[in-house]
Amino acid sequence: MTAADATRAYVDDHPSIREVLREDLLNYTSLARKLRGELDLKNEEAVTIACRRYQRELATERPELVAIRALLADSRLQVRSGVALVRVRDEFEVAPRLLDLARRTLPSHGPSQVFQVYQGTRATTILCPESFLSTLLPEIPVRLRMGVEKGLAIIAFRSRPSVAETPGVLAFMAEALYQSGINCLETVSVHTDSMFLFRDRDVIRAYQVLSTLIPPEAAGTGAGVARGTVPSRE
Repeated sequence: MTAADATRAYVDDHPSIREVLREDLLNYTSLARKLRGELDLKNEEAVTIACRRYQRELATERPELVAIRALLADSRLQVRSGVALVRVRDEFEVAPRLLDLARRTLPSHGPSQVFQVYQGTRATTILCPESFLSTLLPEIPVRLRMGVEKGLAIIAFRSRPSVAETPGVLAFMAEALYQSGINCLETVSVHTDSMFLFRDRDVIRAYQVLSTLIPPEAAGTGAGVARGTVPSRE
């Protein structure tokens, strides 16, 4: 591996360094010395040159980022609070019970009701309104319940269908949350919706961070940006 290859790999493995390098806010000589010591590279000057070259590449807007930003500029950001999460063991009797419950109860709650079921390899996760727990939990045997958590909120980006063909959209949003130190409990992509689940204490900050991904000027366009009401902490 050349000094340039090693430098790029190191920077890519350290998002914080990559961001300040992109913004040209660091001392190249100090970074080169750090990389030389940690990667056992011989030529400090070669590392410095590699850092400068990579900075110029990072500072140039990549086509894929242009596509992501254009997609998000035409998206609508919505918030739903008062959500509960239920995790149950992935056993054969769970799915029929949930399907039967959905057939019997969901039509009366309207099309905007949150009721989402995600089956993993070891557990099934259910998202529903907190008010629906009294109906849901009796349908799930206690021995199969792995956990119930209330006080959650869903933040969803509703985008054009082209979101399914645009690489990196979820990663772009997740990185923004990561850089702000915000924990996301669940991340789900369903057709044109990119959804993130947060605890109530994190949802306001998460909303603020994700809102910045939508350019302010988009609010005045025909597509518009419909921002949902941020839930109160009270």
